[in-house]
Amino acid sequence: MRDSKLEMIYIERWLNLGILLILIMITIGGITRLTNSGLSMVDWKLISGAIPPLDNQDWLDTFDKYKQFPEYKKINKNMSLGEFKFIFWWEYLHRVWGRLIGLCFILPYCFFLFKGYISKKLNKKLIVLLLLGALQAFFGWFMVKSGLVDVPDVSHFRLSLHLITAFSIIGYIYWILMELKGVEKNFSKKINRASLILLIFLLIQICYGGFVAGLKAGYFMLDQNNFIKTIFGIDSTKKSIDIFNNAIDIQAFHRLFAWIVLITSLYIYKISRNTFAQNVSKRILILVSFQILLGIITIISRVKIEIALIHQILAVLLLTQTLRIFFISNKKFQ
Repeated sequence: MRDSKLEMIYIERWLNLGILLILIMITIGGITRLTNSGLSMVDWKLISGAIPPLDNQDWLDTFDKYKQFPEYKKINKNMSLGEFKFIFWWEYLHRVWGRLIGLCFILPYCFFLFKGYISKKLNKKLIVLLLLGALQAFFGWFMVKSGLVDVPDVSHFRLSLHLITAFSIIGYIYWILMELKGVEKNFSKKINRASLILLIFLLIQICYGGFVAGLKAGYFMLDQNNFIKTIFGIDSTKKSIDIFNNAIDIQAFHRLFAWIVLITSLYIYKISRNTFAQNVSKRILILVSFQILLGIITIISRVKIEIALIHQILAVLLLTQTLRIFFISNKKFQ
């Protein structure tokens, strides 16, 4: 006799594992970026690319391939084989972990589908999830390719697209889990609209976080001796602003927009007090506050890897909690 509750538990654990694996992937991606390792593997081979250099000659051949591309010629011309191995292993881990995630999604999905654990409604959502995973892999290749032509750095637009897609996949899985678990819901038009605005603001902020990472804008400070410029990112002396390509302006926008996110989260907390959404709104406010603090510390510390990674992970948690308050207050999902 089939136990549908047990089947759902298996599926929920599988999806939770997926979130964990993607979160680790985002962390590895952050380390890869911060250690300038992302362009160390200059080709993209799905199967054979999973096998690293096995002996010294393999390493020399791989290093020789790297030497033919702009990053070595313009930046790392004095790099030793040992230094190359360090950046290679981070990018290799990044790509292998991506393959592992693919297997951890596809194989259990096929098993659950074969066993009849997946309903038609859920199956449609899982197919979308698998397609998003494939799209993310393509964006990864698309991003790396941009740094192998003339400029020895990836496009900050493509990096941000890659990052946003990873966050979106986690958010989509989290949404599916809330539906499967039957998270208790109540309707509040006011809270729902405010949470939707916050969700949009968060996506913009994550996008600009990608821009900051892509342009290494976190290493720029507008004025180390001016509190207003350092904390709020405001420089009234500038006559023109480019928030799409100028690293300093992008970083300034990212910092200033963080305060808009904070104000929005404060408003949500205010209107959610003594309601069903109070606890979630409190978590959101705490996470936003910590995010701003970590953002400031990240800049002051000259982008210390550990702090930058925590900043990135908290962004994932903040996104899921914002999705949660939007979900529980949305009449459409009653």
